[in-house]
Order: sequence, then C-alpha cells, then structure tokens
Amino acid sequence: MNYDDLTEFNDLRYDITHFSEHDSICTLNGMIPIPVDAVSFSYGGDEDIEIYNEHNIFLGVLCICKSITDINIASLTDARYIAYINEVDKGTFRLALPHEFTKNYLVIDVCEYENYKNKYMDSAPIWGGFFHSNAASSLQEAYRFQPSRLTARPSIVLPTPYHKESCIRSVVQPYAFERFLKLYHLLELIFDWKLVEKIKSLNDDLQGIGQLLNQYSNTKEFERLKILLKDKDKEGRLDVDKIANCLNRIKSSNYLAKGIEIFFDYGKEGNPYKIDPDKMISFVDLMNRGGFTRSNSRDKSIKGISENNYDDLVINFSAYCIYRVRCCTAHNRIGEYVMSNDDEGFVVEFAEPLLREVLCQIFSE
Repeated sequence: MNYDDLTEFNDLRYDITHFSEHDSICTLNGMIPIPVDAVSFSYGGDEDIEIYNEHNIFLGVLCICKSITDINIASLTDARYIAYINEVDKGTFRLALPHEFTKNYLVIDVCEYENYKNKYMDSAPIWGGFFHSNAASSLQEAYRFQPSRLTARPSIVLPTPYHKESCIRSVVQPYAFERFLKLYHLLELIFDWKLVEKIKSLNDDLQGIGQLLNQYSNTKEFERLKILLKDKDKEGRLDVDKIANCLNRIKSSNYLAKGIEIFFDYGKEGNPYKIDPDKMISFVDLMNRGGFTRSNSRDKSIKGISENNYDDLVINFSAYCIYRVRCCTAHNRIGEYVMSNDDEGFVVEFAEPLLREVLCQIFSE
C-alpha cells in the first residue's frame, strides 16, 4: 500500500501521524523499507540482522522475512510491520487475510536513504551477502529452456564421493555459469583420481612415482582433457559421432556468431582450426554445410576436415570448446571473453550439453 491508502484505515498499529512517504515509499517513525531481491543461503533462520556503517553507526536492519509462511501481524517488529504495509494490498489488509512476504527487506532510517543508495547499495552483495532488485548490477532470471526429451545413460560410474557431491551441486545451481563449472569440476577430479590410481599401481617405485608427478605438473589442463578423450578413444569406447552432434548444436541453436566470437575472436592456443581468418572461414563453411559429419569429412570441397583427421578434429575441437567456456566463466580478466547474462543461453543450449555428453562418455564403463 502507499501512504494515501493508509489514510483510509483506523486500525493501524500507530496513529497516521507516525506514517509518512519518501520516494513514493511508505515510512513509519522515520524508517523506510527497501526490497531485497536475494539473501545469502548461508544466513540461517529468519531473525533481523543489524547493519552498521564503517563508523559503527547504526543504519538499520536486514529483515529476513520471506521464509515466514504464517504472518502474525501483532508480533511483527516495527521494521517488519512497515515492510508488510508496503507489500500488502488494500483488500488483504482490510479483511485481515493471510499474507506471505514475497521479498526480504532492508529497513533503514530515512535520513540515511540517499546515502545508502549512493554509497552502499551496489556493493551490498560483497559486504552484506544480499542484493537489491533496483541495483545497477541486478541479475536477470536464470535462463531456461525445455528439452524435448532426455536419454538415460547406463553404466556411468562416479569413482569418488567428491564426484557424486559435485554432480549434485551442479543440479541445484540455478545459473548456467556456476552449473557448468560444477560439471567441469568432475573432469578436474578425474585428472587427479587417475594420477592417484597410477601411483598406487607402482607400489614403492619412487622413481616411477616421481616421473608421474613431474609429467602431471608439466601437462596443462587443456592437454589433460584431450588425453582423457583420446585414451577413451584408443579403448574403442568413445562415440565421436555423438560428440560431433553436440558440436553441431552451435549452428542448429543459432549460436554460431557467439561461438565465432568466443572461440576465434577471443581464441587461444589449442584451437584445431587455428586462429586466422582463412581457418575461421573454413569452420563457418563446415557449419553451414551441416557441421561435423562423416559425409562432410569425405567432401574434398570442405577445407580443414578429412576422413583421416575427423576423429582427432572432433576430439580436439570439443575439448577446446569446453576448456574455453570454462575459462570464460571462471575468469574475468583482460584478453578473456567475459560472460554476461546475455550469454546464458549459449551455455545452456550449446556448451552444457557438449560437456554433459563428454562426461557421460568419460565416466562410462
């Protein structure tokens, strides 16, 4: 409700003279509620948290009230009461109908309102573990899409409890970037697990163990990923065509331009198509003619692909794509493509399905 709405009621907690309006927000005894879009999951309970400035001067309270399902109006603190007044509609208030908070609130002194917006609001996620929906850096809703079907995959074995935990954490991540990194952690864990298994097999061969550790420390992460895939291929247990189908989604899902920007314009060492205009043109031509397919590998008019290099090309380019997206989501630095909200669809519809396919094959017995 707004201030004008309040003037219609006589059953308020305080006389109407205790209420006012500031920036079109109803206030009570000089307190103004500011909606909070999200609060850190690490905060337990639903108690108010006092907030002070850098000079130890009291600013207000963070009311973690969204989790309350049965509001007892009489027991609300004044801070929560004015938050309730701003959130509830006239009809619900007049009939004393049940109400559940849809947001949490920061309730501060009106005198600190402008100062808070100018000095503290945008940095609240860092110092306070919460953010406001009207902050400049406010997040968009997580990108969603509806798959037409899912295919259950048998005989996938996760070798350690750490792998299982990382899998579960990937599911509960609402945003694609964090989810992708959790899934990528499975690859990082398998690098280390395979090293441990090799060390175990050497028993007390200290020299052999030393060589393994030296080799491991000198092998870049991107190379480890390629080795994983190629070892699986040597075992005859890598379905290259399924991985190729995932690569081809970059065209079918209309993300080719974004892929060119990430993998070529901001490309790094390891791109099997090399980072030069001619090779990029070859890649675009391949995508426009159906992408990575066995038939295209036999078409001599398509440059950069052949029957002899097809498997290696698919393996190397898929590893490159996965690793580049990992770097773009994990790092925010000069020279790296920096992912933004607008790139979530690219990760959800191209990069994540590619990574999931690779994981399914790496962990299949």
